[in-house]
Amino acid sequence: MSDKKTLLLVGGGHAHVEVLRLLAEKPLGDADIALFDPSPSVWYSGMVPGVIAGHYQPAEAKVNLWALCQRARVRFIEAAITNVDPALQRVYTAAGDRHFYDVVSFDVGSVSRSVPASPGAYTVPVKPIDALLTAINEREAIRSSSLAIQIIGGGAAALEVALGLAHRWRGAPEKKIGIVSGGVLLQGMPRAARKAALAACAAARVTVRESTPVQLIEPTRLVLSSGEFIPSQVTLLATGPAPAPLIAEIEVTKTDDGSIAVNSGLQSRSHKNLFAAGDCAGNPKASYPKSGVFAVRQGPVLYENLRRAIRGGDLQSYDHKAAALALISLGEQRAIAVRNGFALTGAWAWRWKDRIDRAWMAKYE
Repeated sequence: MSDKKTLLLVGGGHAHVEVLRLLAEKPLGDADIALFDPSPSVWYSGMVPGVIAGHYQPAEAKVNLWALCQRARVRFIEAAITNVDPALQRVYTAAGDRHFYDVVSFDVGSVSRSVPASPGAYTVPVKPIDALLTAINEREAIRSSSLAIQIIGGGAAALEVALGLAHRWRGAPEKKIGIVSGGVLLQGMPRAARKAALAACAAARVTVRESTPVQLIEPTRLVLSSGEFIPSQVTLLATGPAPAPLIAEIEVTKTDDGSIAVNSGLQSRSHKNLFAAGDCAGNPKASYPKSGVFAVRQGPVLYENLRRAIRGGDLQSYDHKAAALALISLGEQRAIAVRNGFALTGAWAWRWKDRIDRAWMAKYE
């Protein structure tokens, strides 16, 4: 009888992609490992604004999970996990299959927070990414003299999607694009970053409404909390991360926002053989933004701690560094670079971002 322990990786998020790369370099011969994801390839979120704008082909921004698993000697199972029983140590697929684990790790990302909508309203979350790009392609094929698209949200995602669409459709003035934010645009970022973002929106003819909460999404308009209306045939939700449906169902200790509560070792606070990283995890004692940048940085720590969970040993701590470089695309080949309270804008920043993104992707080819 085999003494190997079973390690299941649920989701092909950025942290798990890094775990797979490290497994290819440093295999765990004493573990039977499988990764579950409904798609054999996953998006690299850093390049998605460039895909929207037309700077990259979709294939350039996708990691081949299947090939990465082959190199790492990990079984790839193309299936979505729909239920988890931590007490029995089992996960269940949509087809009804069940799989036992000794150790399990989750990196399934997040979804966009919902906004109240009436029947018939066409709303599209920016996460998951496949649904967003499908909606964009469908709208692109429609010739309309009065297509209004509004993006609800005020963070970097809302800005990048809006300006990416504006650049993609720069020759289609009939497509009107706007941002509606309950707060200010790029709240919490340096004044120079906000100024550059507003200037880029003005140049691209993207309307920006700040401090304008949306009360309801209707089929042809947004109803604002002030009682005003804004035309919108298609409404994109860049409203910040919410737990994926699977995470909401798992009976483990959660954070206030519904993420899996983990300690500094990315280990569940209620189940020692359960780990989580990326958007689906949160440490109540060391909060940090939900960002692909931080998920990537968690990858090496997650790999090491999964290894130690199987073989024994004290866990490593993920040392969160808040002063991460942020590079925000502005539709055309320009970007805002933000770090340590300073912000600079230019084509050089986009070239810098392009080099970083391509170098990251090259590690997994």
